[in-house]
Amino acid sequence: MRRILIGLGMIIFCSSLFAQQTNGRIIGTVVDDKGNPLPGVAVNATSPKLVGNAAATTDSNGSFRLLSLVPGEYKLVFSLSAFQTLTREKVVVGLEQTITLNVTMQPGKIETEILVVGEAPLIDTKSTVKGMTLTKEVFQNIVVP
Repeated sequence: MRRILIGLGMIIFCSSLFAQQTNGRIIGTVVDDKGNPLPGVAVNATSPKLVGNAAATTDSNGSFRLLSLVPGEYKLVFSLSAFQTLTREKVVVGLEQTITLNVTMQPGKIETEILVVGEAPLIDTKSTVKGMTLTKEVFQNIVVP
């Protein structure tokens, strides 16, 4: 009976070790300079410990969640058109740690490029002058009274 209880205790202990989460999380909100939430902001996290990158997009409340991040140092880039790209470096995520990161994005410069291509018309549409070429034959056929 004692061996059975010890065996059950070992199984429960080992299963609890496997159930522990070893990853961290970064959550937060993104707002503009007036405090309004920004939906659609692309949030990218990169780290030497991470294969590839972790990405999220803010929801209608400006909230984002990056889950299951390997513990380590991260660089986060927040980008949205018409706003300046914001970078946060050296964000350290620990074992089973949730980092709350609230950021404010500043409006950026809106740049518009207009390309106008024009060619000279074959007919001069601005001139009202009528023209004619006079040859020697025309002068000879002129009747003088």
